[in-house]
Order: sequence, then structure tokens, then C-alpha cells
Amino acid sequence: MDLGAYRWGMNPPPLTTLDLPDQLGRTWLITGATSGIGEELALAVAAAGGTVVAPARNRERAASLVAAAGKGAGRLETPHMDLADLASVRRFADSLTTDIDVLINNAGVVSPRRRETADGFEMLLGTNFLGPFALTNLVAHRVRERIVITGSDSYKVGRVDLDDPHFRARRWNPMSAYAQSKLCDMLWARALQERLGSRALVTLAHPGWAATGIQNVTGSKLLDRAIVVVTSPFSQSAADGARPLAEAALGDLAPLSYVGPDGFMKWKGRPEVQSVSPRGTSATSAEEVWALGVRETGTDLA
Repeated sequence: MDLGAYRWGMNPPPLTTLDLPDQLGRTWLITGATSGIGEELALAVAAAGGTVVAPARNRERAASLVAAAGKGAGRLETPHMDLADLASVRRFADSLTTDIDVLINNAGVVSPRRRETADGFEMLLGTNFLGPFALTNLVAHRVRERIVITGSDSYKVGRVDLDDPHFRARRWNPMSAYAQSKLCDMLWARALQERLGSRALVTLAHPGWAATGIQNVTGSKLLDRAIVVVTSPFSQSAADGARPLAEAALGDLAPLSYVGPDGFMKWKGRPEVQSVSPRGTSATSAEEVWALGVRETGTDLA
């Protein structure tokens, strides 16, 4: 699949609706599908005739997603799962009885203050890395084709503190916690592909600066609104932010390809394959992050 690529200035032409090739007979598992980028991708897959399994924590949002999908060619299911609760992740994985063509690890969270998951993990690490890590390990035997991990260029300033990954002793701030979680995702992808071999392809994608509200974490509505106004010329819609994930899921790509927007600061534009710095590709660090995931979640791959 080629979603196209072009270079643009400060005012690029708008992209079209997210249209996917025929997905009839194919099943996608998409986390974080009740809002933002995940919602756009889930609706596009269903519109293309695919079956979407969209586990959700919030039942009202799940119902809204099903309603938005309507009675199209595909089917959309919303079983309960909370990535911030490993028991919930295990229950969902145990209940899954169908094979999956594409697994999209899209769900993510940012918070203006330090919080913890049901398992006592720092919330950003638990939701952005440890929950998806456990889910993927538990359902990997059902994935027939591809696993997409949603990364972020914030990994470039991330540091994984293996002695204190949950910020129990060191000072917590949203940027440090988010960057650590996304660096874990980048490194986890490498270790995962190493273990899966030819069984499934692992790719990564980032949406750029997509207007989904995830950046509004200052704790001040006024400041959050100011950030939206200032960054609006450089941001893109949730639908356009979903394009790199669609390309990572369907494109003719090499293992561990990292897809993101091609425009200014890689915040906006058409999907392209981008390079990953040594920080996000270190084999040694990838194995350390994998060991962290196994230790914290109690899950592994054979």
C-alpha cells in the first residue's frame, strides 16, 4: 500500500478521508479506538469491510464508536479491557477466540500529575508500555501478519531508569515520564521482532502533532487552549494522524520501519519511513527493556 508522499510548505492542501483498501475477511485488533487516531483508524477499517476488535474501558465511548460505525460492510466489537489493569488485560486475552491479522497498539495517555495503575505502575509507563507489552505477549500466537507499535519522536529525549522506572524516588514530570514510556516502546519493538522472527512483522508509527487533545496536560485549561492555538498551524487532524499507522499496518515495509509525517518537524504531512536514532535501536537497551516488561507484567514470549 502506498498512501503517497509529498513535500509541503506552511499551508499544505488538506488530505482526503482515510480510505483503506478492501479489508473484507480481515480482522484488526486496535487499542485506544474510542477516540482520536484509534477511532479514525477503526472506523476506516470497518468501512473497508474489515472486522475490528476494539477493546475499551469506557462503555459509553464504546457505544458511541459502534454507533459511528453504523451498519457498514464491516463489523466492530468493543469488549471490555483496561490497559492500566493487568487483570483486565488477561481477561480480555483469555476471551479472545479469533485470529488477528493486524494488531495496532495505539492506546496512550499523558497526565499533568503522577498517577498509578491498578498494579501500582507509574501511569504513563503502565498504559503506554507495560499494558501493551502484556497484551501483545498474551495474544501474539493469534497474530497472523503484523504488529504496529505507536511510537513518538519524544523517545529522542527519553531515558529509561531501570532502577526506578516508576518515578518512586526521582522527580516526576509529564515530559520525562512520557519520553521514557515512548523510548520503551521503540526498544520493545526491536526485542519483539527478534523473538517473533518470521511469524509476524513488527513496525512502528507516530502521528506527528495530531489534534487529539493528548497534548493538553498542563493542568490549566487556559494554558492548554493557548498551546492549541499556537500549535494549530503545525498540527493535523486525527484522521491525518492515523495515516502513518495505516501505512505501518498495510505498507510494503521492512521489519521495524518507523512511519511518520513528512512535513515540518515531522509534525504534519504524508506518511514516510523515517530513521530512528541509536537511542531507539540499541540491542542491549532493547533486551533490558524486554526484561523490565517481563519482570513487571509476568508475561513473555516462548
